[in-house]
Amino acid sequence: MKLKNKITSLLLCGALFLGSINFAFADGTRVVTLGANLSTEQRATMLKYFGVNENEVVIVEVNNQEERKYLEGVATEAQLGKKTYSCAYVEPTKSGSGINVKTANITWATSSMIASIMSTVGIEDANVVAAAPFPVSGTVIYI
Repeated sequence: MKLKNKITSLLLCGALFLGSINFAFADGTRVVTLGANLSTEQRATMLKYFGVNENEVVIVEVNNQEERKYLEGVATEAQLGKKTYSCAYVEPTKSGSGINVKTANITWATSSMIASIMSTVGIEDANVVAAAPFPVSGTVIYI
């Protein structure tokens, strides 16, 4: 039962974050979430990895306080850490294409977990890339 509660909490946390993105999908907007502790160089590297320019997407910056607010008690202290580096790119796709998830340098959040959150908040067709400039847990993806 404890595992079920953790999974439910994760899904709810993801819904809070991704729910705000859902409105942007109506007009085809692409969204990038960036960890607040990225250096200027790391931020540029992640945008390049996602294949976008900063002025072409909606940028959402997430910090460690927000991670803790939604995931304390669900993710471990080690997974939450003290700084936020993980990032995500969400791009709406044509109807019927499904949810496609790719991860890079994410050690805890899985593609299945991310796809489940997208589906839970009602997103059916999107490409999602969750990544970081070096190995991290990926907890920021759930906020």
